[in-house]
Amino acid sequence: MKRFITIISILIFCGQVFAQGTNDVEVTGEKKTALVSSIEKSHKELKTLSAQFTQEKVSSLLSEKVVQKGKLSYRSPKQLRWEYTSPKAMSVIFSNGKVLLKTSKGTVNNPNKMLNEMGGLIISTINGSFLTDNANFKARYYKNSKTGKILVVLTPINKRIKAYYSKMTITLDGKSHLAEKVAMHEVNGDVTTITFSDKKVNTTLSDSLFK
Repeated sequence: MKRFITIISILIFCGQVFAQGTNDVEVTGEKKTALVSSIEKSHKELKTLSAQFTQEKVSSLLSEKVVQKGKLSYRSPKQLRWEYTSPKAMSVIFSNGKVLLKTSKGTVNNPNKMLNEMGGLIISTINGSFLTDNANFKARYYKNSKTGKILVVLTPINKRIKAYYSKMTITLDGKSHLAEKVAMHEVNGDVTTITFSDKKVNTTLSDSLFK
């Protein structure tokens, strides 16, 4: 369970230290206010999202990076299915305050209070409200002058989060404002990156995905 919670927390906190490239220009002042409003508007219009993901973790304790693949399904406002398909199958479903953990051994209902709380944070990450979560993070925004991509660098200010993560980032598409890459840099030096692909927005998702 501890390992699973660690995996899920990666999605919640979305972080890795990225060195800002020469084309990444920090957005401040009125431009920052307008950018944040635009991102929030895009995410409010997001009713459903499905995507494939590849998760890679690099650690000094491991001789090779750990690679996991899977898919996510999200339906506004509070339903999420985060499913690993390889190398082992496992799913966690958050649906209106309830949590289901599904493995080859069966299904566990509301397996952990902390996991339940994390579900809300995961969903807030997808719908964009975490971008203005001033209670837990200090956010800086950068826009790439060539690609138009947006990089949000999050510095934890919550003591519990700071104990595990030093910096967190999320890379957004410049037009759709959907996440292309999220990553985490842990205080022990481990780095985890999740890259999303084959994103489908506002399609019909079956109720069975969230049961």
